[in-house]
This record gives sequence, structure tokens and C-alpha cells, in this order.
Amino acid sequence: MYDGLVGDVTIIGNRSKYVDFTLPYSDSGVSMIVPVKATNRKKAGVFLEPLTPQLWGVSAAFFVFTGIVIWALEHRINPNFRGPPSEQIGLIFYYAFSTMVFAH
Repeated sequence: MYDGLVGDVTIIGNRSKYVDFTLPYSDSGVSMIVPVKATNRKKAGVFLEPLTPQLWGVSAAFFVFTGIVIWALEHRINPNFRGPPSEQIGLIFYYAFSTMVFAH
């Protein structure tokens, strides 16, 4: 019977029958030092910078596609999805917006 192991040991189903795997008791002490760029930019849209315009476009297209799919599934059986075309287009964009904002 072993009281401890030192080194890299892969946890697999067969070994867990014989050994109780726990978290390590000591920290490895590995750390990294990186330079930080001092930026004094305080813009409201700073969260938009890491993503490319192409990614934003694809995300918006999928949200609108989701709204179109919901409309296509609901407009035949749900009376709330009927009406003039402008109202139906508004519903499509409403569901696209609600997909982005609300957690369903």
C-alpha cells in the first residue's frame, strides 16, 4: 500500500479502484512575469476591441437567424405572430435581441 506518489500520474478508471486521488498538497511555484502596457484609455466600448468586425457580423447574423427560425415555427400556430409584415419583421428582431440580452 502506498501513502503517496510523486510525479505525473494519470488518473484513469482502473487506477481509481486502488488509489484515492486527491489534490496536491504543495504549490508548484511556477509563475510568469509579463510586462503590462499602461493604457489610460477609458472608453465605453472597450469590450468591443478584442473581437473583429467579422465576428460581430457573424454573431449578429446568427441572432437574426434565430429570430427567423422562431418566427417560422410560431407564425402558423400562434396568433401573436400574425399581422402586417412590419410587425412580423419587428418580432424577428425582437427575438434576435432577446436572445442576446436575456438568459432563457
